[in-house]
Amino acid sequence: MKKITVGVDGSPTSVEALRWAADVAGRLGAELDVVRAWRYPPSLSEWNAVPTNYGFLPQMPEEGAVEIAMQEELDETVLAVLGTSPAVTRRLVRGHPSETLIEESRGTDLLVIGRRGHSGVVEFLRMGSVARACTEHGHCAVVVVPVPDAD
Repeated sequence: MKKITVGVDGSPTSVEALRWAADVAGRLGAELDVVRAWRYPPSLSEWNAVPTNYGFLPQMPEEGAVEIAMQEELDETVLAVLGTSPAVTRRLVRGHPSETLIEESRGTDLLVIGRRGHSGVVEFLRMGSVARACTEHGHCAVVVVPVPDAD
């Protein structure tokens, strides 16, 4: 195994997936590629609230600001989990998480993802929509990592 790709979004399950992937990559001497998918416009929960005479109204953040925030989140997640490991590639890829990770699975030996991400809806599901899509449509082996003691 030469390359392991792990999808992260800052959620607890993606942090566990990153830990697991880094451990396996270290044991096998494989390259570790950390990918963060991002979209513009972002979800409404990521918009700014602007005061007006009528109360607060949502305002879509600038595209560049969203990209910078996603890169900072990726860098902070990798630093918190792995420290300053130079053997890790970090990439911000624009696109829907499912589509991005399925496409990334074409150029890797193993795709590692967390069981569930940030979506509130998936709290009721055993496996999130991104994990399900990657296991069904991925082009390589896919490992779905749960958070310990999540059940």
